[in-house]
Amino acid sequence: MTTSTAMRVIHGTNRLTGLAAYRREFVAPAAGVRCVAVVLSSPPDRSASLLPVLAGLGVTAIDRFFDGEAHRIVAALRPELAILVCDPTQPDGVEMIRAIASSGAGRLLVVDTGGSVAGTIAALELGADATLSGGDDAAIVRATLTSLLRRVHSLHQPTPPPTEPQQQRVGALTIDQDTCEARHDGELVPLTRTEFQILGYLAARAGKVQSPGKIMSAIHEYTYTDVEAQQAVKVYIRRIRRKLADCSSESVEIVNSRSFGYRLQATSATELIEEPAA
Repeated sequence: MTTSTAMRVIHGTNRLTGLAAYRREFVAPAAGVRCVAVVLSSPPDRSASLLPVLAGLGVTAIDRFFDGEAHRIVAALRPELAILVCDPTQPDGVEMIRAIASSGAGRLLVVDTGGSVAGTIAALELGADATLSGGDDAAIVRATLTSLLRRVHSLHQPTPPPTEPQQQRVGALTIDQDTCEARHDGELVPLTRTEFQILGYLAARAGKVQSPGKIMSAIHEYTYTDVEAQQAVKVYIRRIRRKLADCSSESVEIVNSRSFGYRLQATSATELIEEPAA
């Protein structure tokens, strides 16, 4: 039996941004949380195979090529999922990921058209939550999208009352959960959302070793395999360390306890200070 998916092409002006645009929209019955995904490709027309999969998952897909206005559109729409089809090892791919990673999308998936290990690493270091290869089997594409959408769904669940202090301090590093900011001696540490969540998780448990699996499961509410967790945390920890170093942070360090995990600790005589929210 053959099934077909309805598609409509919409031309006009985006009411949020005031920009002229078009989109191809696959229409499918929504199941559970209704999600919107923005699919951007560079070069254009490399995303066609993704759209039916998204439609089958009940996701409204807005498909367009990446240009100078794409960042503004994503920032205005704040979609649950942004999918970038590009080569992360090329300058235009790097520009694309950096622009969209800071635009406010719920989750970021990069489809590496180059299909290389270097591309996967580059995409994760630039802020992607997950990666695919342009030649991946359709079943892998669907499973990855389902995993990301499951994390999006968790964002819509009621937030339980906080059980940890809303502000942690380790050495001269302050993690403020209310403002979602990390500062070292008053200087803002420019972290992505996932980096901030990992640093905050470690700060709330300063001095105690946390395994990669516990770290990733706590911030994404999703069970990772040991290999997935180790690979992801290694990339994020490297980025956090680099950003702390850029802020001349010498009062704290993230220590790797081989085969066990990571711990955040003060490097000076300053001890952990927990300051409950007022």
